[in-house]
Amino acid sequence: MSASPTPHDQSFAPDLNACRETARAVRATPCWPQVRDAVRPPGVGIHRSRPPLGLLLYGAARDGRLVWRSADEFALLEPPIARGAEWASSDAGRTWTGRLDRWWDHLVFGVPPFLLLALSVPTSFVPQVGTLLALLLVCIALLYIVAQMTLGLILRSVKRMRGTSDDSARGLHWTVVLVHLTDPAKADRLLRAALDRSQELTRDNIRPDVAEGTHALMCLERGITTVEARRAVSAAPSATGSGPDRPGVHVVLDGGGFVPPDPGAHRPISFIPVLLIGTSLAVAVVGLLTADAEAAACAAAGNCAGRPATWIDATTWLINRMVLDDAGLTPATTQARIFGWLMLPLGLVVVLCLVVAGWRQASTFKKRQERTYAHLNTTINRRLRVLVLTVLDTERDAVISAVTATNGRLAEPDTLGGYPVFRLGRLGDQGTEVLLAQSTQGIVTRAAMMLTAERLIPVVQPDYVILAGICFGLWSREHDNGTQELGDVVVSEYVQNVDHRKVTDEDGSERTVWRGERVQASAPLLLALMAATHGWTGRPVHIGTVLSGSTLVRSAALRAELRREFPEASAGEMELTGVYVATAGRRSGWIMVKGISDWGTGELTDETRRRASEAAAAFIVHTLTFGTLPVPPRG
Repeated sequence: MSASPTPHDQSFAPDLNACRETARAVRATPCWPQVRDAVRPPGVGIHRSRPPLGLLLYGAARDGRLVWRSADEFALLEPPIARGAEWASSDAGRTWTGRLDRWWDHLVFGVPPFLLLALSVPTSFVPQVGTLLALLLVCIALLYIVAQMTLGLILRSVKRMRGTSDDSARGLHWTVVLVHLTDPAKADRLLRAALDRSQELTRDNIRPDVAEGTHALMCLERGITTVEARRAVSAAPSATGSGPDRPGVHVVLDGGGFVPPDPGAHRPISFIPVLLIGTSLAVAVVGLLTADAEAAACAAAGNCAGRPATWIDATTWLINRMVLDDAGLTPATTQARIFGWLMLPLGLVVVLCLVVAGWRQASTFKKRQERTYAHLNTTINRRLRVLVLTVLDTERDAVISAVTATNGRLAEPDTLGGYPVFRLGRLGDQGTEVLLAQSTQGIVTRAAMMLTAERLIPVVQPDYVILAGICFGLWSREHDNGTQELGDVVVSEYVQNVDHRKVTDEDGSERTVWRGERVQASAPLLLALMAATHGWTGRPVHIGTVLSGSTLVRSAALRAELRREFPEASAGEMELTGVYVATAGRRSGWIMVKGISDWGTGELTDETRRRASEAAAAFIVHTLTFGTLPVPPRG
């Protein structure tokens, strides 16, 4: 896979000025209003819950959450909300920019009224106008809180009714909240890099949790800055939709099945504690001002009974005023009465917030899995990944050309497990993802088929492995009175290993005992290829036993011996045994689909190689788009 910066490698990350310039470019995109709601969602009030975009990008770069290739190709990651406490206590999350990002919502909500309330205390001691100024500051602070909560609730409710509120998927998974691409062809590469980065950040900063399920990356469609990039992400082989009820979320996975998380295993994060703390602070300060005013007013009469003239009495009275009760106390000053009137809307807002938060909490726990993960469990687990293996450049190019001609996607070179691969995109209604790898000839060297397949399969995690390319036929119409022609396609029902043998002398003559095993190809894959011959108009397809050995056969005598010893065999080649051995004990199915390029007697040419390779590649693509390839069990 293309190299990507490590979480703390600042040489790959932009500085603050570059982040500001990039933020200007992002804000100039036509999709910015939607992008803003994804990357800077509304907070508990009418403000945004994240800092300005330039500062946000800079902080993410320092935390390792910015997957940066250039100013024209980057993605911004957001950690799971439910794992926020662990992320905040990690090395990556403890930076000052990380704290500013997390606390921005609360700072904007709480700091202005706190400063106003704190300023009102010394202001009240200013001669003549102090009390009036202090009252004005307190009123502004309370009105700020009430306006933030009320208008914020209204705005969030409207967004929720319009279906634009944040998806619950952000709670349990890493999320891509911003994708900026000027070249949509690089979308899949950027998504894979973002998935790799999220895996690194999880591994290094968040403790493992058995309730997490499969590591997946959520990508918010409204966080993608251009329409073209959105189309590219929706068509990327690494991404799939999260369901018809949430069409705006793409899920990024790198092969394998999907096990949904258990949302009940996580403690949700809520703004309620901050709300209660802020309300308590406001009541405490207002209680102090009320007690001072009442004590000063009743001091001349020498009787403060029944009046909130102490801080405890004033605070008790203010709390009771939230529910229209006076607690047996009657204020005499206009200042106290105004404070009492303000308590009612404040109390209503607090109660409303508690009710709404409780309802949202219960709704989230109830619907999270059925809304998102149940669909993922069926949709993702119904997707297929196929690894096609070849040897010759002609074989490789034939497969790439056949797939590209069908899906219109250019092959993307990549590296997996230290081996070069080509990502060819998806085929068919099932969205079967096709990857291609190449080895050297035979199975006995380090770069040959067996070791290559053995190293690649655990990394790629394919459902099926198909060996493609050329083979020599054993039932020539011209030479053997058979049914085969050059360019026909051979599918391996069985593989017969012809390397393992015992050679003895008996009665003055040499005798060979063939000890190689004979193994049937994966039944689901074999049956799917057999079904795909229905309506197939390409070269004839022959299904039978394929001889596999490390000997390059260009001898009429050896060919005759093989036909005599294995009369049921249809063809011969050199790599299939390696593929079979590499898949043994793994869930990946295997088979061979090759074209007949010669008869094993030395008549092989570049033209027959090309024709045979193209015929085999065409039948493979036809099978993958035919729709009969089953999804194997995944565990």
